[in-house]
Amino acid sequence: MKGSKQPFYLYHATRGCHFDNYPSDQWAGKSMARTVFSDCMVEMDYILGKIVDKLAEVGELDNTLIFFTSDNGPECEIPPHGRTPFRGCKGSAWEGGVRVPTFAYWKGMIASRKSDGLFDLADLLPTALSLAGVSGAGLAELFPKTTYVDGVDQTSFLIADDGLSARRSRIYTLNQYYSAVRIDEFKGVATGEIENSVVQKGFPGGFSGSVFTDTGGAIVFNLYTNPQEDVSIGIRHIPLAVPLGETGGWYMKELMEYPPQFKIGFMSNNPPIYDIGPEAKMGLKAWLQKHGFGRLTP
Repeated sequence: MKGSKQPFYLYHATRGCHFDNYPSDQWAGKSMARTVFSDCMVEMDYILGKIVDKLAEVGELDNTLIFFTSDNGPECEIPPHGRTPFRGCKGSAWEGGVRVPTFAYWKGMIASRKSDGLFDLADLLPTALSLAGVSGAGLAELFPKTTYVDGVDQTSFLIADDGLSARRSRIYTLNQYYSAVRIDEFKGVATGEIENSVVQKGFPGGFSGSVFTDTGGAIVFNLYTNPQEDVSIGIRHIPLAVPLGETGGWYMKELMEYPPQFKIGFMSNNPPIYDIGPEAKMGLKAWLQKHGFGRLTP
């Protein structure tokens, strides 16, 4: 890597701060709280520091974007564990299960600031390749036509002065289900988890609750005024059903065109709409192409 003119990409995943939260022997008891979770936090901070030091040593720190994040919220079922100010934890599609803190650092390129703009981990692919000189059209040529690239290029969001997110919407999934869609601050929920529906004692997180797949059709949360997602405003803001419904319908069409390949999942008594039999799938696809999804009847 040192002295090379070729771009590089390093994905470094730590086991720490996951469950079970066991630090390595040399870090046991090193945190002020002296719990296995806090010890792992201290160890992970050290590991990140060593990576940054190595980049400086080989002369690549000024030319490297460092992206530090998590793929889910904290696991909250077995203490000690992390905390979140939002509803739900890892394993759920509530904000506490999917919204995570993220740090983007590029010496001399990214000014110090905070933002609550939307950024999906799927955006890392087009963003990283854009920084390496690959255009959006060029990105599509790198993959077979059967592969759907659903990220967006967030380069301007990261490096522009007061840059704004290039993403207005985000799709949420829960196991094999389409769960919710967010547009700006509004989130429409179709499938979710009732965290304490089965286990009332202990610390209900994202794996012990039951899953609902049917609603009254008007569950919408304003994540700016109600980030805990406990007051639905859907019935008072019915026009929101149009953009939320059309965006969700567009996603359903994409799932039919590019079926997801489940590597691991949870068995369910209620198959999701895009995993039904071939005949029903073809019929539903034809109906959606003709009538659309979530639009008002003329």
